[in-house]
Amino acid sequence: MAAAQQSVPQELLFAARQFASYYGSHPVAEVPGFSSREFGFMFFDRGYVHRHVGFNDRADLQKYLAGKAPSHAYYSTAYYEMPAAHTMAEKGWLGADLIFDLDADHVKGSEGLPYEKMLARVKEEMIRLYDDFVCSDLGFSEKETEIVFSGGRGYHIHVYADSVRKLGSHERREIVDYITATELDLGILFSSTVVDEARSGRPLKMTKLPEISEGGWYGRARRAMDSLLLELQSVPKEEALAMLVSSGVKKQQAARLYSALFEEGRKDRIQTESVLEVLTDREEDIRAFTALVQKRTVLTMAGQTDEPVTSDTHRLIRLPGSLHGKSSLKVVTLKRDELTDFEPLRDAVADFPDHPVTVYSEKAFLSEPVGGESVPVKEGANEIPLRTAIFLILRRKVRLQPPGGTG
Repeated sequence: MAAAQQSVPQELLFAARQFASYYGSHPVAEVPGFSSREFGFMFFDRGYVHRHVGFNDRADLQKYLAGKAPSHAYYSTAYYEMPAAHTMAEKGWLGADLIFDLDADHVKGSEGLPYEKMLARVKEEMIRLYDDFVCSDLGFSEKETEIVFSGGRGYHIHVYADSVRKLGSHERREIVDYITATELDLGILFSSTVVDEARSGRPLKMTKLPEISEGGWYGRARRAMDSLLLELQSVPKEEALAMLVSSGVKKQQAARLYSALFEEGRKDRIQTESVLEVLTDREEDIRAFTALVQKRTVLTMAGQTDEPVTSDTHRLIRLPGSLHGKSSLKVVTLKRDELTDFEPLRDAVADFPDHPVTVYSEKAFLSEPVGGESVPVKEGANEIPLRTAIFLILRRKVRLQPPGGTG
């Protein structure tokens, strides 16, 4: 072990000691179906996941955490007859929770943001995923769900309902497709019905647009359509035409669409009748407009989540109450009313001893507000609170020795 430790950076050995001390006095959260779960761990001195571990009770798990001080702790979303068996066939799969994972890598608009603002952007999208899809469209109650801050760059939603436990990967992937509007067909949402053929000798079609208040993708498509019309109406004609062309509409067709929608007093008819009836002179224009609405719907209304996590029925997920090995922040379970005001850099900071640590930096910067307090770090030696030191060490921003020192 001594030889192995010599090759491990001093900073990681320091972090491991702090993690071990923390686990010695801070129990992790309860996990439903504990004895049927597989556990897995990563460590500061090795680069692979040690999995196929099972525990009889939380006391055994806590002893393991305090003694081994893993950098990351996970448990299976699945339930098994023999969770510690080394092959999936031997484990005996009994079912799995439904998991939604939202990480900064999957959230539009979080690219390049500072850590604190990135977390705020991901939380904003998580609230929409939970409220609009998991609870509203999919119909799960708060009692059947749990929101978890991952300790790093995102959140998970756990659904414990019996109705999802036996779902296979294909069914779970279809749920993701619904949330992300994959292969959304607005031809179904904006369907036409033949109501009369007598007057003209050809079918007369009527299209009933969804109401804004309708649930699911019906209401979303209508809201997306209305926002598109409002945006086109609110700018000069030349700019609106340019917007249509940039969205893939040909120039001549863009001019026809604009004329049909907004000229000759037709904009009032859009509200009282149907925008598609205004365009019935040309079927190709209806198809072009429907394609525009579809793009707008997917762009502005689709939910975001990581499909491989949801569809994997043997997934390992972060253990609530454990520490994240790249930030030292806690993996925190939350109810919906707690999520709105939850601030990870304030509410997920581990309770480390309150004493200063000397660290070294190659440049000056202002630290993230760990525990609500940003610390100015200067080039060279700095004496900073332990909680901030561990956070910055694990994010590779400071070291325990000056540049050029051995670690």
